Parts: sequence; structure tokens; C-alpha cells
Amino acid sequence: MSEFIFQWPFVLPLLLLALPLWWLLGYARTRRSELIQTMGGGLSTHRRLRDTLRIGALVLLVLAMARPGYSPEKLSISRIGRDVVFAIDVSQSMLAEDVAPSRLEVAKQAVRDALNTFSNERVGLVVYAGSATILCPLTYDYDFVRYMLEQTHTRSTDFGGTTLQAAVEKVVDQVLMTDRAGVQDLVVMTDGGDHDSQMPRVTELLNERGVDLLLLGIGNPNEASPIPIEDAEGVRTLLRSDEAIVYTKLDDATLRDLAAQSINAEYVAVGNQVFDLGQIYVNYVAEREVSVSEGEEGIIAYQEGAVFFMMPALLLLLLSECWGAKGLQFGQAFIFVGLLTCMPEGEAATSQLQAQFADASKLYTDGSFVEAETLFSALALAGDSTSMTPSDLAAVQLNRGLCLMELSRAESEASAELGLGYAQQAQLAFLAAKRYTPQMDRSGIRLESTTAWVSELQVRIAAEAQEQDEMQAQMEQLVELLQALLAAQQELRQKVVDGDVNRRHSKRAIKAPPPSAIEAPADAAANAPFFVKSERELQVEAERMYVDMQQLDTQITPPVIDGIPAMESLLAEPLKLMAKVAPAMERAAGLLANGNTWPAGRAEQQIAEQLIEEILDLLGNDSSDESDGDEFDEMEDYEDYEYSDEMDESMMSSMPMNGDFAAGGEMQALPVPNYSADDILMEEQGSLQFRQQQRAKANAGKVEKDY
Repeated sequence: MSEFIFQWPFVLPLLLLALPLWWLLGYARTRRSELIQTMGGGLSTHRRLRDTLRIGALVLLVLAMARPGYSPEKLSISRIGRDVVFAIDVSQSMLAEDVAPSRLEVAKQAVRDALNTFSNERVGLVVYAGSATILCPLTYDYDFVRYMLEQTHTRSTDFGGTTLQAAVEKVVDQVLMTDRAGVQDLVVMTDGGDHDSQMPRVTELLNERGVDLLLLGIGNPNEASPIPIEDAEGVRTLLRSDEAIVYTKLDDATLRDLAAQSINAEYVAVGNQVFDLGQIYVNYVAEREVSVSEGEEGIIAYQEGAVFFMMPALLLLLLSECWGAKGLQFGQAFIFVGLLTCMPEGEAATSQLQAQFADASKLYTDGSFVEAETLFSALALAGDSTSMTPSDLAAVQLNRGLCLMELSRAESEASAELGLGYAQQAQLAFLAAKRYTPQMDRSGIRLESTTAWVSELQVRIAAEAQEQDEMQAQMEQLVELLQALLAAQQELRQKVVDGDVNRRHSKRAIKAPPPSAIEAPADAAANAPFFVKSERELQVEAERMYVDMQQLDTQITPPVIDGIPAMESLLAEPLKLMAKVAPAMERAAGLLANGNTWPAGRAEQQIAEQLIEEILDLLGNDSSDESDGDEFDEMEDYEDYEYSDEMDESMMSSMPMNGDFAAGGEMQALPVPNYSADDILMEEQGSLQFRQQQRAKANAGKVEKDY
């Protein structure tokens, strides 16, 4: 093995360029001297040493480009590390928000943090609840593990509940290998509360296969929290069992007992505190062995020696410029070369990021929170450990969270749900800041206050939903009362019609004497008081309903915000009509007191009925759907349609479902697919989640405790 080589020897032929270049420089120098002598000059303006320095610099640069190497070292191409399987509890209790944003999201972020510290570990991913599912076998492809983490949710398994034994059996039987005992780790993240596992059997399986167990308990062990869930429409409710709200907290005792049963198990109660799983795992395996698989072949690594050629080459170039160039000062050349060789890598990028941070901070100070949050988000995406320190990254996330909180408080005045969305994003930003710099107390304080604000918004949203339900119930009750009032008015008018005489005159001859006046019925004096009393009662009911409608209108009318007048409520027009109902009934009651004026009274009654019907139409009470009947009739017409025997045969052959389908397909080219690989993955992701949810819903009824 040679102690010194050129790793790119194919560059060395460029050294041959030095010979023709030396000849050209000498020829140019000779011609220049002849020209000066012809013109009568006697002083040389160019020196041979300057050309020599330039040729020497060229030779050294070519040698540097050939990547000279020294001190060779043979490195094995085999990987050295342990096998790590992450098992995440995805039962519904992991949705509890006693840690922000939820126990499950914290567990997923912990795995991402650990992957950032891994290099040669093979990683697998398993999720479990009442049953276990392998999301990723052992692999070195950390990006795929991160992708599968995004697909992890509470319906990733077939059965609900919490059964650690199912996860351990799945990992031992189908993920880990028997020939790697002693270098395999199972990292479990759970809130405890195991339902059906046999813990001695779990310990036995781990000991038999030489699997080390690291348990992480996530959740508040002292105070129980409810479990928020969302339906298909995104409406949040609290999980209930037998009509009672389910509360959950970290089952610290069970996890400690499990860890105590095995010498290879360790339990870390992270509770509701911020933690770094990567550092926890490094400390966990500090004294443990790693797998070493030495291959027969390896690679030889050399120390790079190009710098020992580049520095003299730059120095020769500097001397050549200072030696014979009359107008060039030595200091200028030195500064140029110094800047070329000594500028820190990435300084320009860092300066640009600092300028963007300053611009974003100024926007925040000026109150332009949307623009400031956009810049801080761009910085968070563009910044990394090479261009920004952890403190800088934490400052970016902290300021981004402050912008989101300002937006949340501003938007919550108009929409609590929109304010909640901004607040939850702020939670994640403060959590990221705390993760970058755990000793930053300000981000921890902001995280606590944001969590309280999120809880306040959730309470407000629940109260608004309850208030909306109550208003809806009042509207439905109002509609029922209006329907009853309309029916009573129609019934009373019919009684007046039945109690009256026929007031229409029969046809008479042209010269016949005029008919006699129609007299009121004989029992009109007895019926009139009843009609008047009944109409007065309906009038009182209409007046009471008018007052109720005014009160309801006051509740549902949007408030005046920032001087902007309130929008017209749903009851504005119905109130105008309802104000006319009681006077019409009052006029009808006055006319019903005399049998001779009953026709006019019935007309006023009909006016009141028409007003009530218009109100019901405005409130959307028209439940009849004429289109349904029309569609049904059209369907019947379609089914009764019969083709005529005289139909053109050519028309029949051109219709769908006739002829050769394959031949018909050749007549038209297929469209060019306009979807990408990402579109296919998103479609498959949606289909996978749908299948998992349907399967989980079908199996949920078989589990006594689906949380």
C-alpha cells in the first residue's frame, strides 16, 4: 500500500501544458524585446522570473487538482450499530392533550428527533393498540420511516384498546432476527393503561430473544385529562363511555413494574415535560455492545494533501503579480488572495439569513404579523445546523410563535375556530424552540400560556356550539308555534264559513226586480261572541310570539365590531310580517262581532293566514320537495320508453353497449396521465387511511374499552 498517491491521476496529463506554455511565454518575451529595441528603448519591462513563477503555480495547481493523498487507512464497508424498533401506542388515550399538542404527536416527534442522531442503526416502526401493525421493517432508509410516521394515527390498527403484549409478540416474531441477540432494542412510547397483556409473558419473550426494552411514559401521572376526538366533519367532542366522559393519565406504576421484572429493561417517565429521545437513547446504549460485521473488502481512505500544493501555488501567483507589474501594489494583491483563501464558508448565506431575521423582527414590531410570520416560517425551513446555531433556530421558532399568537388573539374575536388554528400552530413553534434550546425559559413560559389559551378557545367554541344548538331549538319551536297558530286560524275561519249563510245571489233576468238583502243567520247572535273570543285568543298568542321573535332576533343578530354595522339577521323580514298579524286579527275580531260583517272578518282572517305562511316560507319551513316527484316521474317515463322497431339500424349499432368495445376504444386515444408519483402516493395514503378507519370501526364493537 503506497503511502502517497494521486487519487485522480487522470488530471496529471495537464502538466504537459507547461511545456508549450513556457515556449509561448519565451517567444512573447523575445518578440517584446525586439520591438523595444527597434523603438529605441533600452529598459526591459518584463522579467523571466515572473513567467517562471506563473508556470510553477500552474504545475502546483494541477498537482492539487489530482487530489494527492497520504497516510492511508483501510476502512470496513460494513455497518456498525444496533437494531432499533420503535413501538408507538396509538390507542385513543394518546390523543389526550395534557402534553402539547397531544401525547401521540409528542411520541412521533420524539422518533423524528432520534432519527436525526442515528447513523448506522437499522430502524423499524410498529404501532399498537388492541392489536399491532408493522408500518416499517428494519431499514437504513430513515426518510421512509419519517414518511410512515406521517401515516400514524389512532386507527392504524385493527382493534382499539391497549395491549403491549401484542406489540412485543409482533416485534419478536416478525421484525427482529434471532442471530442478532444482544444488539436489538425495543423502544416503547405509551401512556400505560394496559388492558389485557400478561406482563410475565412480555418479559419472557424479551429475555428469550435478547431484546433490550426502553420504556417511555408520556402523559401527566398526577392529573387525569379528557380525550378529544374528531368525527368525519372535523367536529371535536370528548370521548365517552356509558355516557360518562373518559379521563386518562399516565399509568406510571404499571410501567415501572414491567421495567423492574427484566434486567434488560429501563423505564423513563418523561411525563408532560420536553425531552430529547435521541439523547435518551444515546445514554441508554452507552455501555452496550454494537454489532460489528467486518467484510472481506474495504475502502482505503487517504488524508487530503491538496492544501499543501494550493497554498504555495497561490503564493507564487501573488509574487508573480508583485514582481513585474508596475501599477499593482503588493498590499492589494495580498488582500485579494487573503479574501480568496480565508473567507469562512457559508458566511454569505449566514449574513442573508441574519438580514431576513432583522426584516421579520421589524415587521413584527410594526404590527405586520402575517408578513412577519411568513418570513419566520421561511427562515425555519431554510435554516439548518450548518448555517444557524441551535439558539438562532430557537429564536426563529419563538418569534414565529409570537406572531401566530398575535394572529390568534386578533382572529379569535371574529372566529374562535380560526383563532384556535393559529394557537395550535404557535404551540408547535414554541415546542420546537424548546427542543432546539431546552434551557430557554421564555419558550417554556410561552408554551404554558399558549396551552391555557388553547383550552380557553376550546371552551369558547364548545359554548358557541351549545348556544347555536339552543338557538336552533328555539327556531324549531318558533316554527312549530307558527304552524299551530296558522292551523288554529284556518280552523276558526272555516267555522265562520260553516256558520254563515250563502251570500251569493242567484242569476236573475234582466228586468227582474233587485234581490232582497241577505240577512244574517238566525244563530249569528249566539255564534258571534264565540268567534270574537276565539279570534282574540289567537291575537294574544300572535302578540306573544312577536315578543319572543324580537328576543330571539336580539340573540342571533351579529354584534357591532369596530364600528361596522351589524348584518341584518334572519328574523328581520319575518318580524316585519309578524307585526302585521296581530292587527289583522284584531280587525277580524271586530268584524266578527256582527253577523252582517262576517265576510269582511273572514277576509281579515285570510290576510293573517297569508302573513303567517310567508313567515314560514322565509324560515325555510317548506319541507315539500317538488323536484323529488318530478324526478320520479321522469324516471317512470324513462322506464316506460320503448324503442321503435322502425329505428334506424345504423343508429342502434352506434349506441353504447353495442358492437366491439375494444374496436370502439381504438377510435379514441387514451388521455396522457397528468399525475405524478406524489399524487399516486397521496391517493394511496388516503385509500389506506380509509380502509384502516373502516376496519377499525368494524372491530371497535368487539373491544370493551376502545381507548
